[in-house]
Amino acid sequence: MAAALECWSSRASTDEDMVEQVLMRTQDRSEGVTSAPESSAGAGVKESSAMQKRLQKLSRNVSEAIASLKNSLNLDSTSDSATAPFNKIESSRKLVWGSVVRNLTQLYPGSQLPEKLVSNIRKHYDSLPLSYAQAGFEMKEVFLHIKLIEQASVEGHPAMLIQEVSENETQGSVFKFTFACNSSISWPVMSSALDSESICYKKIQIFEKKGCTIGVVLLLVEGGEEKLFRNRIEIALKSAIKKPKPSTVKLPFGLCGCQEENTKGREVGDIEEDIGEQNYRNGVDISSQKIQLPNPLPTSSFVVSVDEWQTIQSGGDEIGKWLLNSDNLDFVDQIGPTSYKGVYKGKKVGIEKLKGCDKGNSYDFELRRDLLELMSCGNKNILQFSGVCIDENHGLCVVTKLMEGGSVYDMMLKSKKLQIKDILRIAVDVAEGIKFMNDHGVAYRDLNTQRILLDRHGNACLGDMGIVAACKSVGEATEYETDGYRWLAPEIIAGDPESVSETWMSNVYSFGMVIWEMVTGEAAYATCSPVQAAVGIAACGLRPEIPKDCPQMLKSLMTKCWNNSPSKRPQFSEILSTLLRTNNNSNR
Repeated sequence: MAAALECWSSRASTDEDMVEQVLMRTQDRSEGVTSAPESSAGAGVKESSAMQKRLQKLSRNVSEAIASLKNSLNLDSTSDSATAPFNKIESSRKLVWGSVVRNLTQLYPGSQLPEKLVSNIRKHYDSLPLSYAQAGFEMKEVFLHIKLIEQASVEGHPAMLIQEVSENETQGSVFKFTFACNSSISWPVMSSALDSESICYKKIQIFEKKGCTIGVVLLLVEGGEEKLFRNRIEIALKSAIKKPKPSTVKLPFGLCGCQEENTKGREVGDIEEDIGEQNYRNGVDISSQKIQLPNPLPTSSFVVSVDEWQTIQSGGDEIGKWLLNSDNLDFVDQIGPTSYKGVYKGKKVGIEKLKGCDKGNSYDFELRRDLLELMSCGNKNILQFSGVCIDENHGLCVVTKLMEGGSVYDMMLKSKKLQIKDILRIAVDVAEGIKFMNDHGVAYRDLNTQRILLDRHGNACLGDMGIVAACKSVGEATEYETDGYRWLAPEIIAGDPESVSETWMSNVYSFGMVIWEMVTGEAAYATCSPVQAAVGIAACGLRPEIPKDCPQMLKSLMTKCWNNSPSKRPQFSEILSTLLRTNNNSNR
């Protein structure tokens, strides 16, 4: 299908020419039939007159068909304001739709295409992702899909059809299982329900958009298991249907520990985002509201295995709702080597490709339960986690809330030294986030200005803390970026890489380094190599020089944070008290 589309698109013709050429082929066939030689001159005159009438009628039909198809293709309309990605998608849709028109004219040779049929088929293609149109289904298969969708809509439950494709396989029979439903489905749930030694998947195609799902699955079923297989298919499909979100959900914040909010017509994620934005505008401190988390937090993680075809082999049940459908995730702009701005179900998100989990490779990844609790609880000072997506082009991606202000590091590149009021505001946000984590027994790893993110209002939060990670070999040491030594505490640099881990005390040291960089607008130890800086910090007590014009409160705070004895560094509750007291005095 792809080759045919490429060949057809390489012709030097417009979309309008394509439609006219396809339809005029029907006219050529009709002319060929009507121009056959007649046996007598008298009969020829009568036939000639009749032929002219038929040609006139056919010409009108062709003109009407062209006009109708121009309308459905929007050939005469353009949008100057459309973005490049949108134009590319629209161009692909028109190209595929042109091929659909060709197939339709072959089904109705010598006659006008029924306008209602064209309209219904166009609506069907528009209701599904572009990948469906590019899959190359024959028209009879498309008609079956439309019928199943209508049946599912009327009956209120999934409609399906099981067809035996071949029974000459030495290992059993091949069946094509086609289904449609007006809701999303969880393929991991369905796959695990069908998991059996007697069933083998040969091809899986699932298309979902706005709750409408079409699935086509080819399965090899062991001989003698056909009847049992049909029953298992029905049970598996029903169990995989995702239930609609309730009209009322409990949000994990409020004066009493929870708050009910009507979510009719909106996603849960949208409500959390709206509440957060509203709190920022109204000056409400969400961290002062009570957020209930398990105490203690779970310390385990679960591992998911993915094969080279980007199909989950194990761990699908555990990852559950955190596995996002790739058809609903759009990559909009690349903002870093592995970072993108994107949109998921109409909501702006940040996307990060995970190193070592690329397409075409098999890999295992783990998701920490403690970080999952922290990154999904609604705390405004911690980046909110949306889920993971296994994309056929990008591999494994971590999806989070989009922080449109970039990082503090980006902010420093633009304006160098920050104003004291901005430093205090960011420092308070970061301290509150780390205190919240420390209070729940978790330390932030590798704190630096690149990991502190800002929203469009300038409010700061702690960036992704490694909630999802590619599984490492046993005994493999935790790696820090070379430049990371500038922020690391001396006990972490000097410790055994295989056993050392960050603590609230090492977080305090790194916090002091972040404040220094915001005050100076410079990178610490810029004149030293990474090795020289690491040795100086760990063995010689090397610390950066504090500018003379730095406010005394910040100078004193940095000095305390850099104490060579970890236990003598201030706790974040003390740091917050100092920052808030100074911030209140400066606002008077």
